[in-house]
Amino acid sequence: MTAREDYQELMEKRLNDWKAKTEEFKAGAGQMEAEAKAQYGKGLALLHAKQEEAWQNFEKMKAASENNWEQFKTNMDKAGADLKAAAEHMTAQFRK
Repeated sequence: MTAREDYQELMEKRLNDWKAKTEEFKAGAGQMEAEAKAQYGKGLALLHAKQEEAWQNFEKMKAASENNWEQFKTNMDKAGADLKAAAEHMTAQFRK
C-alpha cells in the first residue's frame, strides 16, 4: 500500500468512527432537559457541520491527482483535528 492509500484508509476509518459517535450523541439528546437539550443541539449541529466539512475534504483528497494529493492532506488533517475537537467537546458535555 502506498502512503496515500494508508492515509485514506486511516482517515475513512476515523470519519466513520466519528459518525458513529455523533449518532450516540443524537440518541442521548432525547433524555435531556429542555435547556440542556438546546445547548446539546447547538453542539450537535456544530459537530455535524465539522463532520460534513471533513467528509468533503476527504472526497477532494481521494479525487486529487498523485502529484497534488498532499496539498489536500493538509486540509484533511485540519478538518480531522477540528472534528476530533468537536467530538471531544460533546463527549465532555455528555458526561456532565
